[in-house]
Order: sequence, then C-alpha cells, then structure tokens
Amino acid sequence: MILPLSKPIKTTTGTEVSELLVPNGTTLLLSVLGANINPDMWGEDAREWKPERWLKPLPEKVIEAHMPGIYSHLMTFLGGGRACIGFKFSQLEMKVVLAVLLASFKFDDSGKKIKWKFPGIAVPVVKGNDTTHPSLPMVVSLVDKR
Repeated sequence: MILPLSKPIKTTTGTEVSELLVPNGTTLLLSVLGANINPDMWGEDAREWKPERWLKPLPEKVIEAHMPGIYSHLMTFLGGGRACIGFKFSQLEMKVVLAVLLASFKFDDSGKKIKWKFPGIAVPVVKGNDTTHPSLPMVVSLVDKR
C-alpha cells in the first residue's frame, strides 16, 4: 500500500518524500497524542490546555482532517471498530465527580505556573520543578452555604 503523508518528510538519506510504501503485513502504531496536539491542525498553541477551544468554531484544518475519533475531533477514545466502548460512561463519571466537588468546594489558582508533560499520559507539573511527579497545586476551600 502507498500511504500518503499530510506533509513531506526527509528520509535518513536526506530524500524528501510525500508518501511511503507500506509492505503487506506491516504493523502500524498510531500516536493518539500526536493527533490530539498536532500544531498543523490545532495551531501553534496545540500543546496548551485550552478548553475554550470547543466554545468557538474549530479551525478549518481540524474539520477538514476528518479525524475518525468519536468525541470532539480528538483521538482520545480512538474511533471506528477500536473505539472505546466506555467513553460515555467516562464522561458521565467526570460530570458526577465535578458536580459533587463543585457543590462543596471552591477551587482557586495557587499562582504557580503549570506545564504539561506527556510520559505516556498527560500530567500537570509545576514549571521550574525538575520532578516528573504530577502536581496541580490549587487553593481549595469550603463553599459557604449560608
């Protein structure tokens, strides 16, 4: 099979190619993370956590890409015959946990800058901290229910 590429790449010999020959029986591994944070589709700030992206029209390149994912033009839950059968349950679970937490607690910014690392799964860490341990410092207080 000839696999067309979205943009040309250079081979180890320095030749620029825009398609690859994939021999029969070759196993292909797809990068879900690579699809979800591709700056060619999402823009230069693709690696930044910006939930507001989905509150306005998506970039044309995202829509034109026809990403096969089953949720929000992302590959987080894969797509097609290999799509996650539990993605709706996952969404419901997140909504329930947030509803319970937000009814009882107030969450404020700690003022520390956060960056995202991708050691297999996206995790927040404090900028300038050399550790790879996930950390998302915030100020948590009880909601005043008077």
